[in-house]
Amino acid sequence: MRIIYVSYLHPSVAPGGAQQVAFEMFQASLKQEHEAYFIAALEANHDQVYGKPGAPIVPVQGEERQYFYFPQYYDFLHLSVGDWRSIQFFRELIERLKPDVIHFHHYHRVGVESIRAARIAAPNAVICFTFHEMMAICMADGQMVKQGSRDLCRASSPLSCNKCFPDLRPEFVTLRSTRLKAALAECDVFVFPSEFIAERYVEWGLPQEKCVVIPNGQANLGTAFDRSQHSRQVNRFGFFGQFIDNKGVDVILDALLLLAREKRLPAEGIVVEINGGNKHYASGPYLEKINQQVEELRKSQSGRITLRENGPYARDQLTERMASVDWVIVPSTWWEIFGLVVSEAWMFGRPVIASAIAALQERVIPQKNGFTFSPRDGRSLAELMLKLVGNEQQWIATNRSLEQPWTEDEMLDAHLSLWKEFSPGAAGGNAVYAR
Repeated sequence: MRIIYVSYLHPSVAPGGAQQVAFEMFQASLKQEHEAYFIAALEANHDQVYGKPGAPIVPVQGEERQYFYFPQYYDFLHLSVGDWRSIQFFRELIERLKPDVIHFHHYHRVGVESIRAARIAAPNAVICFTFHEMMAICMADGQMVKQGSRDLCRASSPLSCNKCFPDLRPEFVTLRSTRLKAALAECDVFVFPSEFIAERYVEWGLPQEKCVVIPNGQANLGTAFDRSQHSRQVNRFGFFGQFIDNKGVDVILDALLLLAREKRLPAEGIVVEINGGNKHYASGPYLEKINQQVEELRKSQSGRITLRENGPYARDQLTERMASVDWVIVPSTWWEIFGLVVSEAWMFGRPVIASAIAALQERVIPQKNGFTFSPRDGRSLAELMLKLVGNEQQWIATNRSLEQPWTEDEMLDAHLSLWKEFSPGAAGGNAVYAR
């Protein structure tokens, strides 16, 4: 099968869950001897390093079947590329490659116009679109978190969106939604990594018969790791991911502060390792809050809390960093779409402590593969941490019940079966792939 994967960014340029999933599907396709290609849309400022003057699409240097795409005049609000020449180059590349399947993993930077261009270029190809966020529904970076108050938003509407964006009239929201749905209508099938995000898009207006849930898979980095090892005190907690507002580092610090203020720190002590990148994308007020929390912790506790900020990490550093913790905390304060860090923790036999929210609540089952606490609630997390510190019996029981998450090959196999259902002449249907 000849497959083209279209991604926002490339893992070699900038780390991120969506591009990692797309790229590992591409690699799995090559491993299974499919004729696969990878097109990654980069940001405008990447052109100086990765591009060539005047060329919207260039081969990735030193790689085969991989291309960098530099669409011009991208409009974030409309998810739109305003340059006809960029779209033309994209369409001509699709025409030349003659794919059986075109698998979009994003429209950000790629532009929704590229879907129509792909349909024109390959009229008989199956066009599949995987959603890794909610940018079509929500103009606030697709997070469905209200501007200002940071309250969680349950659904979009012209009036509620106008409250977040008072300079945009309600009818603008309606027109934007109508335009995006028309562009997405060119797709044969929509894939979602969790039931939560699938339900959001069906409520928004995508046809349910085109919507399928397939969990994200990824390469297992922990095959040689001793999954049964843990510290003697079982008191080491780790955060992994992006150090930005909605990932919840502040919730962990709130929990520690509560225990320190109330002098309820366990005799074993608590060690927290913060492994987080992209801190420069966090807001000023958020970083100021973090700094205040850290300073108060430094002054208030009596040596029983060890807090380390280890900074960003590459995937080849994950084994070492997972070895230094017993439990992985995923304290997201927004509607987490899937949570690749949950899969990564399970690869290394690490029980997960997660916010009971969206896809995290779907995946993390208390007392089986991890534990959950009330979202945005430092006290709820603090009480859970107290119960788990030193509890070797609970750690062993949870560790032994952990199943390995889906691999990239299992994810690809599920997609291959799906694409056959929606290929020309086949009767497409609605299916749920779960493990």
